[in-house]
Amino acid sequence: MEPISRGSTGAEVEDVQRRLRDLGLLADGCEPGVYCDVTERSVRQLQRQCGLPSDGVVDNETWSALVAASFRLGDRMLFETRPMLRGEDVRELQLRLNLLGFDAGFDDGIFGPSTRAALEAFQSEVGLDADGILGPSSVDHLVRLRRDHQGQPAYLARERSQLRRARRDSLSGARILLDPANGPEVPGWIASDGTPEHAITWAIVSAAEGRLVALGANVMLSRGPRTSPSAAERAALANGSEAELIVSIGLNGSASPSDRGATASYFGTQRAVSEVGRRLAEVLLQRTVATLGTPDCRSHPTTVSILRMSRAPATVLEPGFLTNAEDAALLCDAAHQRRIADAIVDGIAAFLTERHV
Repeated sequence: MEPISRGSTGAEVEDVQRRLRDLGLLADGCEPGVYCDVTERSVRQLQRQCGLPSDGVVDNETWSALVAASFRLGDRMLFETRPMLRGEDVRELQLRLNLLGFDAGFDDGIFGPSTRAALEAFQSEVGLDADGILGPSSVDHLVRLRRDHQGQPAYLARERSQLRRARRDSLSGARILLDPANGPEVPGWIASDGTPEHAITWAIVSAAEGRLVALGANVMLSRGPRTSPSAAERAALANGSEAELIVSIGLNGSASPSDRGATASYFGTQRAVSEVGRRLAEVLLQRTVATLGTPDCRSHPTTVSILRMSRAPATVLEPGFLTNAEDAALLCDAAHQRRIADAIVDGIAAFLTERHV
C-alpha cells in the first residue's frame, strides 16, 4: 500500500480515522478524510501501543496493526490458516494459554503452529475435542480458568534453555539468514545525494555474506538486488529454511538532522521480550559501535514483522541515520560499508560461539 501520512486525503484516510475512532484513539476535531495533526497523533499512539516505530505514517506494518487491534477474544473462531490469522484476539488467546502453562510462543498475535499446539493441549486437558479450533466452548473454559498471576509464561523456560545452549566452536554449518531491508520497489530512506537505503543495505549484506561463507556458514539472503519481498515473505523464507538466526540490516532516519548513531531492535511487547533476540541485538550493536566509533543509540524491543513472525532469534541492526549528513556520507562509502559488514560477521561469530547464561 502507498503510505498514508500528514497531508493525505481521501477514502483511505477516512477508513483509518474510523478504525482509530472505534478503538477510542481518535479525538474530536478532525475533518473526515483529511490526515491532520489529530489523526497523526492518534496513529503515533497506536504505534507506541503496538511496539512499532512512532513515526505517524500508516504503512503496511501500521495498517496491519490497526486492523488486528479491532478483534476481541470470542469475536470469531480462531484456527490455523494460510495466511495465518492475526489480531488482538489471537494475542489474548496466546497470553491466556501461556499463563496457564501451555507454550503458545510469544504473544505476537499470529495464530501459527505453536499456538495451535498449545490450544490442542489445553483442550485435551479440560476435556474438549482437541481440534485446535477456538470456538465458544474453548473461549468459555479459557475465561473461567484465567490466572493473571500464574507465574512466568511457558515460553520463557524455552528461551532460557536456548540461552544456555552449548556454544559452537566455529561458524561452520551455521544456518544464517541475512535480510537487507527494503528493495527497489520500497527504497526506504534516501540520502541527500540520492542514494536509496535499499542499495546500501544490499551492499552491506553482500559483503557480510562473502565473509560468512568463507568461514563455513550456510548463508541465505531474503531478497536479491532487484526484488522487494514483503516482511511476511522474508519471515516465511527464514522459517522455511530453518535458519539458526536472522540478522536484518536497515538504516535509520529522523525528522531531526542531528540524530545519528547505531541502534538495534529485538522482538518485545509490553508483557515480554525475546531474551535470545535481545542478546543477539546487544552483541551485534556492541561490535558495530566498537568497530565504527559511532554513537550507541541502544537496543530496543519492537514488533516489526521480521521479528514478530520469525521463529529463530532475530534482530534488526541499523548502523546509522541516512538523514544525518555525517552518517550518510559514511554509509554511502564502500569502505565504511565493508567495516559494517565486518562488525556484523564478528557479532554473529561472538553470539554463536559464546555460551549464554
